[in-house]
Amino acid sequence: MTRRPKSVAIIGAGIAGLSAGCYAQMNGYSSRIYEMHTVPGGLMTAWDRRGFTIDYCIHWLFGSRPGSAMYPLWEEVGLIQGLELVYVDRFLTVECTDGRTVTFWCDLDRLEKELCSFSPADADLIKEMVGDARRLLGKDMPMDLPPREMMSLRQSAKAAAAMFPFMRPYRKWSKVSGTEVAARFKDPALAEVFRALWPPEMNFFFMIVNMARMSARSDGYPLGGSLPMARNVERRYLDLGGELRCGTRVEKVLVESGPDGDRAVGVRLADGTEERTDVVVSAADGYATIFDMLDGRYVGETFRKLFDAGTTFPALLFLGIGIEGTLDGYEPAVSGISLPFTEPLVAGSATKDRMTLHPYTHDPRMAPDGKTVMTAMIEADPDYWCGLREGDRGRYRAEKQRVADVVVAELDRRWPGLAERVEMLDVATPATTVRYTGNWKGSFEGWLATPEYSSGELPKTLPGLAGFYMAGQWVAPGGGLPPGVMTARQVQQLICKADGVEFRTSVPEG
Repeated sequence: MTRRPKSVAIIGAGIAGLSAGCYAQMNGYSSRIYEMHTVPGGLMTAWDRRGFTIDYCIHWLFGSRPGSAMYPLWEEVGLIQGLELVYVDRFLTVECTDGRTVTFWCDLDRLEKELCSFSPADADLIKEMVGDARRLLGKDMPMDLPPREMMSLRQSAKAAAAMFPFMRPYRKWSKVSGTEVAARFKDPALAEVFRALWPPEMNFFFMIVNMARMSARSDGYPLGGSLPMARNVERRYLDLGGELRCGTRVEKVLVESGPDGDRAVGVRLADGTEERTDVVVSAADGYATIFDMLDGRYVGETFRKLFDAGTTFPALLFLGIGIEGTLDGYEPAVSGISLPFTEPLVAGSATKDRMTLHPYTHDPRMAPDGKTVMTAMIEADPDYWCGLREGDRGRYRAEKQRVADVVVAELDRRWPGLAERVEMLDVATPATTVRYTGNWKGSFEGWLATPEYSSGELPKTLPGLAGFYMAGQWVAPGGGLPPGVMTARQVQQLICKADGVEFRTSVPEG
């Protein structure tokens, strides 16, 4: 009989790593998580500046409503417990360069009316798009499926039945990008709106599903933002008996060769310490895992193609801005408001003509009384910012200040007098993301689900290496928090199968 592993080393304490630890502990394994940062959470993070909370992650929580297919998984890892969710009516407001403004409403009927009124010439395309989203109202994809290689015929049939309502819109929209959809509009301003809604390289099926979910109010915003969720999962892991080591960087995965081939047997830390385990799970950056920790010895065709030609979510310039008072006329929106720059912002090879501003006016916990915090996101050139930080810190700081000045000036034009009310200003760059999370190219969510790479299922193992698994956003295109939990769950199912033991889950009491 195959020997059951006694210990699991998990690299990274983001949502995937913490979840992997929870599922390992639920199934009787002894796990230890190594996190290079001083706090857990990974990209699910926030930080405090002068009493203002700058949240890098959450705009909405997928599957936060009880009854959603994702909700039981949030319960299993403890994330959802004690959270207070709010729902707003707008998804995004877009100010166009021609001076007009479009509100992308969550409610599909209101959205259709708004867009058709904005551009009657595009009514047929608008109705087709909204109609496909409307067909998905109340429909949910299964979230608790085992890895593809473990599915029984019964599970496959159940998954196919659940996915049936999605197949028609999937075939129609998954093979076209947001850019291609935007090009179909006759009104150039409406094309501008659709390019601003979503990463334009992403396949548009994700947007259709999102429209349906927002209209059904399946996904709310958790008051307090990302950190309470990260702390919830951390608490769940520790309550299950797991061990978390923050400020501990893993340099290498230890591999030994035997008569049955190569096997992961532990990790080597940055201080040279080697710690042996029966199983290793990497929930860290995919590139660093495969090419640095494992020296590129077990890449495999799938990941080689992805790292050669796959598209990542963009790197970001991420600004936190705290002001005295409020923003006159701003109504809360799930993703805030997209604003054009008066003049394009140029930094390195990136030239950007707009930013997304996300004021947290719907969450009083994020700023002191009588004040407002907001974040501004601008796509950025990671090589430029990482190179500056490594080569010329003075110029790096000056460039950050230049970006901050441009953003504040734009906001002051939009809300006259705002510049005088700024009390806090913080600029994070792609170099910041790399420094704290190790994310390849400074990407803020891993692989983008493009028309070429729209599958949510990637290998959790590497060819030729036993006892090693990967979880998180680098094995699930599309980004967001759900893949972190789902892939961690699937990894533990694979571990249990290899050991010949039954996979089990539990929900914390209370």
